[in-house]
Amino acid sequence: MGNGKWIARLCLLALLFFLNSGPASTEPQGPPPQPAELIYKEMLTVYYGNLARRANGVPPLRWNAPMTEAARWFDWDSVENRIEPYCGHQDTLGRWPSERVPVFGYKGSSGAENCYCGYMEPQAAIDGWMNSPGHRANLLDPNSREIGMGYYLRTSDWRGYLTQDFGVDAVYPPVIINNEAPNTTNAVVDLYIYDRSGGGGFRELGPATQMQISNEPCFIGASWQPYQAEKSWTLEPGNGWRTVYVKTRDAIGGVTTVSDTIYLGAQIPLDQVGLHLASSNKDTVTLYNLDTTWPYVRLSQNWFADDTYDTFALYWGNGERVNDATAWGGTAFRLRPGDGESFAWVWTTDFFKNIPLTAYVRLKVNDNTATGEVARFSINGGGTTYGPLSLKGTDFAAANVYQEFPLDFTFHDTEDVFLIFNFWRSGAADVYVDGVTIYTRRMLVSVPLTWQLPGGNYRGGAIWVRYEDAAGNFSPRAEGELTPLRLQVAPVALSFLAQIGQNPAAQSLNVIQEGCKSFTWSVSDNASWLHTSIAGNKIQVWADVTGLSVGTYSALLTVQAEAGVLNSPFQLPVTLRVAEQLYRVYLPLTLRAANP
Repeated sequence: MGNGKWIARLCLLALLFFLNSGPASTEPQGPPPQPAELIYKEMLTVYYGNLARRANGVPPLRWNAPMTEAARWFDWDSVENRIEPYCGHQDTLGRWPSERVPVFGYKGSSGAENCYCGYMEPQAAIDGWMNSPGHRANLLDPNSREIGMGYYLRTSDWRGYLTQDFGVDAVYPPVIINNEAPNTTNAVVDLYIYDRSGGGGFRELGPATQMQISNEPCFIGASWQPYQAEKSWTLEPGNGWRTVYVKTRDAIGGVTTVSDTIYLGAQIPLDQVGLHLASSNKDTVTLYNLDTTWPYVRLSQNWFADDTYDTFALYWGNGERVNDATAWGGTAFRLRPGDGESFAWVWTTDFFKNIPLTAYVRLKVNDNTATGEVARFSINGGGTTYGPLSLKGTDFAAANVYQEFPLDFTFHDTEDVFLIFNFWRSGAADVYVDGVTIYTRRMLVSVPLTWQLPGGNYRGGAIWVRYEDAAGNFSPRAEGELTPLRLQVAPVALSFLAQIGQNPAAQSLNVIQEGCKSFTWSVSDNASWLHTSIAGNKIQVWADVTGLSVGTYSALLTVQAEAGVLNSPFQLPVTLRVAEQLYRVYLPLTLRAANP
């Protein structure tokens, strides 16, 4: 600091990453709103740290909102709740970083933390950490994918604190623009697109095989291309905030969508910076445009297990993995006759506990004529067995065609930590196991539908929907729509001025459709003197003063969209003023003479 009163000291806690259990405590109080100048310095510190990572061959980190809130709180706590200057990693509530970060909402693994026990400018902070072996190891750890960065400065005595927290979330593969630079003057930017990481049990996604990139969330006109970690991309031209969206999918169609934002322009507007620019997670997700012709719906977030999962194994009998173009991901596991029954299983210890769910096993047989049992399927959910579901050959609508069969289960939180899906071949036919998708129990369809996600950690994964009727018949799976359809009309009011016997000029309205698909709409009014016509997304509006006397008339125009569209019906007032006579008013005007 300029006055030399406080000298920054390095402190380090070299903790390995581990899964957070998360304490139940909440924060009684915390720091004041972060000034824009300090937010900008936090952003710069993240950026300069990423430059150091890239210089050492390590991918960049995505700025994270919950971890930043945790870091800011610890900075404030280390200054305001300590009488003497403090240099450490345990807060005044007795918590270490691995205990503190989950309180602020981060659901991934965390625990590593760097601190400065005083105030430092962004580049100086990075230089100091890079020159300290322990801090350098944390900053350059290739296992990290996200970072929280907190600044605190008490201007009364210039006492400050800086904190970096590091994390990785198995369900979130970030995209990062220009190493997380706050702004750029070049519309051509570099993207770093993380692949999916394992560790989420039946919730995890397979390695990305394809990707789409777009400057808008609907990916209109975007095409699938092979996945690659680094990609050059062109932002929308002009000045302002620019968001890039990246959608990746794996071999079985598991999809996730992520984004990052950067300011295109030489001067970043400090009054617009904030944690809304950082990655975060949500407890709920809202689905739009559901098919209301079905009474029920089930939901899933890429929950799937198949023969490619590392715990899938043949337990006894005859069987092997085979290539199958009709199977999800292109492979299946064939259980074939010989030596009695054939049995395979797949298991995990990491899935949602004590939540009623439904598993759909996807099977086919090469002969569907048997009237006796040809296959069985059961589930062990934490010590409780569900099923077996016994299937005859005639339960299959056709031979060599995959069909799905549901079985309800709950993964109980007991000493038995295994969730196991069991598959048997018990007849003379070959049985092909494609995989198991997992869904919620059925719920009533409503539009929109807000879902409280198990685990409360929505980070862009596709939400799959499966409809069902009262008899238990169900639809194929489909990806749910998470972008709302919204109706907007501009301007929001109209006013006409007319003379008796003379109709005023017509005016137009623009109907704006927001969302990832078009929708139908209509217009109506409640006055005999008001008339409309539709041309594309414009409404022509005119007033007919025939038979009207001098006075002011009011009406409402109503623009009504199809069911499920937000902001519909949209009503706008229309005012008509009829006068005895209108007079032209001329304003004086002086023209400048041309130079001789």
